[in-house]
Amino acid sequence: MPRPNFSKPRSNTGASTGVRPAPARVNGSALQKQTQWLARATDAERTGDSVEAELCRQYAEHWFRVSRGQD
Repeated sequence: MPRPNFSKPRSNTGASTGVRPAPARVNGSALQKQTQWLARATDAERTGDSVEAELCRQYAEHWFRVSRGQD
């Protein structure tokens, strides 16, 4: 016999909890990943999401450093 679930249902939207979903994976070399993250930053700025744009730029900087062997 299944047990009853008395807990509150959880919402799948990150906006109500303030938790951001993990970014999607980007495939390719470090330089390709840097380019793709910079493109995502540009797209985020176009939509007015400055926080997402900055996050994407930080990922791009990380992959730039990886490509240079500095990370």
